[in-house]
Amino acid sequence: MFGFFKKRKNPPITPPARPAPPSVSKLATEQRLVSVVDAYGRSFQIPLEQWRRDILKPNLDAKWDDPESLYSLVISALRDDLALDVERASARLMDIDPLVERGFVTRAIVQLKLGRIQDAGATLRQAIAKIGETGVLLTNQAKVISAEGHQALAMSTLDRSLELDPNQDNGLGWRVAELTEAAGADVAQAYLRTMAERPDAWRPQLLLGQRAIEAGAREDGLAWFDQALNRAPHGADVMLAVSGELGKKGLLNDLVQRVAPLYDERRDDIRVGYNLLQAYAELGDASTGRDLLERLFALRQPAFTQHLQYYSKTFDDMTAQAPKALSHEPEISIMQMKLPPWLLGMQDMEWAAPLRGQDRPRIVLLPLAAIDDSPAGFARSGREDELGRLSRGLPLFLLEQLVYCSDLDVTLNLPVADGHNLVLFGCAAGDEELEFLAQDFDWAVEGEVTHINDGFKIVCRLRRLSDLSTLKRVERSFIEQGIGEALTGISGEVLAAIGSYTSSSIEPRVPMYALPAIHANEYLSALGQYLALTLAGSANARDSLYGERNIYGWLQTLAVTVPDNEASQFMYFTALAKGRRMNSPIIDEFERPAVQRIGELVRAGRYSARLLPLLAATYPDNAELGDLLASTKPLGDNAYSAWCGRLANAFPVVPVPPSKAPT
Repeated sequence: MFGFFKKRKNPPITPPARPAPPSVSKLATEQRLVSVVDAYGRSFQIPLEQWRRDILKPNLDAKWDDPESLYSLVISALRDDLALDVERASARLMDIDPLVERGFVTRAIVQLKLGRIQDAGATLRQAIAKIGETGVLLTNQAKVISAEGHQALAMSTLDRSLELDPNQDNGLGWRVAELTEAAGADVAQAYLRTMAERPDAWRPQLLLGQRAIEAGAREDGLAWFDQALNRAPHGADVMLAVSGELGKKGLLNDLVQRVAPLYDERRDDIRVGYNLLQAYAELGDASTGRDLLERLFALRQPAFTQHLQYYSKTFDDMTAQAPKALSHEPEISIMQMKLPPWLLGMQDMEWAAPLRGQDRPRIVLLPLAAIDDSPAGFARSGREDELGRLSRGLPLFLLEQLVYCSDLDVTLNLPVADGHNLVLFGCAAGDEELEFLAQDFDWAVEGEVTHINDGFKIVCRLRRLSDLSTLKRVERSFIEQGIGEALTGISGEVLAAIGSYTSSSIEPRVPMYALPAIHANEYLSALGQYLALTLAGSANARDSLYGERNIYGWLQTLAVTVPDNEASQFMYFTALAKGRRMNSPIIDEFERPAVQRIGELVRAGRYSARLLPLLAATYPDNAELGDLLASTKPLGDNAYSAWCGRLANAFPVVPVPPSKAPT
């Protein structure tokens, strides 16, 4: 998906072309999009004008006295051809940057981009007067001379710069390109070999290695790369170029053997990490890939999240196993759920669900049987597949709708093996089982899901347990992309039948609950993933949890993608709290975006902002959460206040007394 990253070579600066007519330039600018990454690690594009107005300008103002940040902003803008937008900032940087060379060169580049060649030359001469000649200053001076049309003088100036520093990316690449064009590839190759003899050189070796690999001379290329890596393993783009070149040519073992032992994620380019991850994925080495992935996730950089989540899923899929036949006699128990899983296991969160009437009809929901080629009655346990997700997805969906849209007494009976493993049965509930359920329930919803061709078929039945009659039968066939629409349709028909036969009204009873208007597939998948997380309620059970990081990531994405859906917010925050309770180190990676999200909910006055004390208990040392708690108003809801008090039993730190719970 992402391939191998390699640093792009910057072409030498040439005299600027004549500007396009204002109308054409303005139209092109208005149509341009800029990629940005938000606090949740989501990458998306916004119009260039919006980026300039809402992001670039405020950041320049905020970092006006910070040379390091100001430099990064100016360089980023130059990559987007926005030299005019950072003209003042480059002048400011020249005045305040303690790295004189960097500040003056950046200013000269901006001036060159704007066509102010003489000004750029004056800036560089001023820098040379302050600190003397350096390779970088002379290379940029050569660019100015070239832009003035004096090519021979430019080359002699460039040669002098490379004598001072033979490892300049732009300078060396420019000189080699000029030699190749003027005298041929052999002369350029001889020049690089001569430069490589210098004891302080490493970039000539890098270019020689790239040329050799491109020509199919693997051993020669690796020998040159080894020299470059030995001389400059960090602080330059050597690892990036080596990993990119070897990755492109499929020399993956050579890549990881040379680069992996040197790579330090705290100081080296993240793109080198991506190249290593890609190599591990193509080599099928999920274990080593996961080890590196953990180190990269620990950096907690939102800009990296999307790439890292991709590789996390890739390694999970490489080791995924379908549910297997039970190899031992497990202890299968029935977990009875009277609330959605996102309200369970958090010190009794019934305050978030509407009260139900007394002596109301009793309904039991059963997971759908997973019908496949296995013998009848065959039971499987372990990591779930699509049949397993659908088997539990429909009853989970019905459970939360009946809890929030009716006052019926509803229970989901979920078979669990050994306390935390999900179980699939290969045949639907029989009459004997239904007769047993009739002791405690009046109605049952059961059925089966079958894999057919490129999709699935679900049959769902509403049964009256007093006589085992089928009152409603719903059947749907669909492809995987249509799961959300299919389950929404099935649940709608089943709920209508339940309402009719129980003489009950089935409609939302509280403002906080509504089905997601969009992203139904993602919502239903989240329910299934959340259930797996709920069952892994201990550190030992956590070892068997499949794709834990991706579960949190999925729930976070859902919460911010459907921000008006309260159930999605509950799933996100209570999942992180459950992760904390089972001592998962992964949830620390989600602290920053979670704090961002709860702050948005508090400021918007959303119902799910009531989860602020829970999040503060999850991240007790976060000062921003403490400030939010201190500024909230008391809530006169006794059930909720009592729950806030019970958090002390679930977490080692009580973040706030009940009287300070948010509205």
